[in-house]
Amino acid sequence: MRFKDKVVIITGGGSGMGLAATRLFAGEGAIVAVNDVKEATAAAAVAEVTAAGGRAIAIPGDVSKREVAESSVARVVKEFGRVDILLNVAGIATIQPAETYDAWDRITGVDLDGPFYWSQAAAAQSMLPNGSGNIVNVSSLAGHVAYPGDVGYIAAKAGVLGLTRSLAIEWARKGIRVNCVSPGFTDTQIIRDMEAIDPNRFAERKKRIPMARAAQPEEMAKAMAFLASDDASYITGVILNVDGGQLALSSGWSPA
Repeated sequence: MRFKDKVVIITGGGSGMGLAATRLFAGEGAIVAVNDVKEATAAAAVAEVTAAGGRAIAIPGDVSKREVAESSVARVVKEFGRVDILLNVAGIATIQPAETYDAWDRITGVDLDGPFYWSQAAAAQSMLPNGSGNIVNVSSLAGHVAYPGDVGYIAAKAGVLGLTRSLAIEWARKGIRVNCVSPGFTDTQIIRDMEAIDPNRFAERKKRIPMARAAQPEEMAKAMAFLASDDASYITGVILNVDGGQLALSSGWSPA
């Protein structure tokens, strides 16, 4: 019960890694505000939590809109008095060559603008006045190294690394810790959607994971929970790669 009575906002909390985090934090006693762009998806996550005896509310909306972030945080603060933890999990990706890439605004809006807007809103409305708070962003291995076919995602996820470090330094003496999880190849809907576009896209990559398997969303949620917990009380500005060894492997080699 590391998060008993903590008020937690999770963007993208209705599916994938976000849903895994919703289940974990609620199961450890948190009051969870579930954001999802689809109202029905957010509501389904809330229904699951409450059926299990937990506490949750739905705050649906497009994370890339500043006004959605501000109004959603305001609702949570009004209802529960504060925001203790913010998990910026929502993300999207696509497959397009750079020369004809037309998804830049949408991808960077969700994957980079969103984490900034929600962090800013949570800090301004609760964490800074209270002198306490915890933010965990979700980047990707794509934030560290590039691959062909999604320049917007790669740029945005690299931006999340810089955003994490910047906010961590600015707010460290104000009681707010800011850290980041960088997932490796994880079995989520984003991966399945991209494989539907290009069935062979990840076949070779899967062979190159040193631990020889994809991660599960629950493993990412556990990493987020560690960074958000008091177990990480002296950790801020950290990028935690949860990737089965992928980033440690030289690109010129295959696992033994």
